[in-house]
Amino acid sequence: MASQISSPSKHPGKQLPLVWLILGLLVILLIAVESFALYTVFTSQFPSGNDFFVRWLGGREYLLHGTNPYDRTVAEQAQISMFGRLAQPGDKDEAYFAYPLYTLFFFWPLSLLPYAWAQAVWMAILQFMLLGLTILSIRLARWSPPNWLFWFTVFWGIFFYNGARAILLGQFSIMVGLALLLALWAIEKRRDTLAGLCLAITTIKPQMVFLILAFLLLWAVVRGRWHIVLGFGLSMLGLVFGSILLIPSWPVDFARNALAYSDYVAFGTPLENLLDFLLPPSLAGPLTSLLSGLFFLALLPGWWLAFRDRPGAYTWAVMSTLIVGSLITFRSATTNQVILYLPLFFFFQRLPASKATLVAFLTQIGLLVLMWSTFVVLLDGNWEHTMMHGLLPALMLLLYALDWRKLRRGAARVEQLPLQPQLGRST
Repeated sequence: MASQISSPSKHPGKQLPLVWLILGLLVILLIAVESFALYTVFTSQFPSGNDFFVRWLGGREYLLHGTNPYDRTVAEQAQISMFGRLAQPGDKDEAYFAYPLYTLFFFWPLSLLPYAWAQAVWMAILQFMLLGLTILSIRLARWSPPNWLFWFTVFWGIFFYNGARAILLGQFSIMVGLALLLALWAIEKRRDTLAGLCLAITTIKPQMVFLILAFLLLWAVVRGRWHIVLGFGLSMLGLVFGSILLIPSWPVDFARNALAYSDYVAFGTPLENLLDFLLPPSLAGPLTSLLSGLFFLALLPGWWLAFRDRPGAYTWAVMSTLIVGSLITFRSATTNQVILYLPLFFFFQRLPASKATLVAFLTQIGLLVLMWSTFVVLLDGNWEHTMMHGLLPALMLLLYALDWRKLRRGAARVEQLPLQPQLGRST
């Protein structure tokens, strides 16, 4: 009897699609149940999620009335719905549709629903995406915490300030972050065409990924991984020209709205916003330019070693580029920094076994308290203080700068470990 129970299945390959089908149906059921609960207790009573609302309205106006989402009349509808009046000079949000048109491809059915229902469904989907992002970050970092800490971390990822804010605002940053991590997973698994497709999806928010995207495409060219480049190029052609079939003028319209967005969103890079808070303007501006250049130059030796396939160089380049990119990128904010879960968990992975569990747990608690308390203390009316934009990436950069030697050695060890679907360890 024991041998029969423990013997492996004779047809494991046939069982795998059934397992994924059952899991998929379970996730759909859970999303449906949570969407109903969110609608009942939250979205029907407290309409919010302004970042998603603008995209939902643009999609709805196009699908139902054929209106260009970039048209000023759509922005004015959004302003009246969100603020009860048209935007005025000096307002922090004028609600322009400032995303590539192909963003619609990823949520258009929701634009056919009333907004309260659409917001509820979108929030539920984002929560499951963030769960997936957190679990994938743990796997890619090769971190194997105890089971209790694994599940604590999974739910920490949802309640941590940057992730929770992204869900509440309905931000596409979670989808972009998940697509980026799937691309990194696909690169490790040598599923290069899939990696290219996922990288193309990340261009929905180019300011979030421009530096890591540049590195990965350059690395793919140098290392001869042409299917990554081909998959990216063909996917971008499909997204861009598929959108042109809908609205031929959209690239010009998008550029115009993106420039308008830059005018009314009066903040700079996360590094600039942080230094503006800490230093006088006469020092903050020049120091921002100097440090941004130095941080970027500091990445280049790691990139070069990764191009030459030195042990651990690729992993180190990915982690450091995510951190520096989150700090010096243009017009970025806290919601985009869910991609920093990966370098944070990689830091936990390299800790000595005797300290890893306690340090990881206390670090997560400390970051949770720090980010939320800073947000509350510095709250500017109904708006997040721009200083918050640079806080987490600056802390991560400091952590990596102080521990870079051990992290580099850890990167070499990590690349020797298999990418296994381990959920943790018992002790």
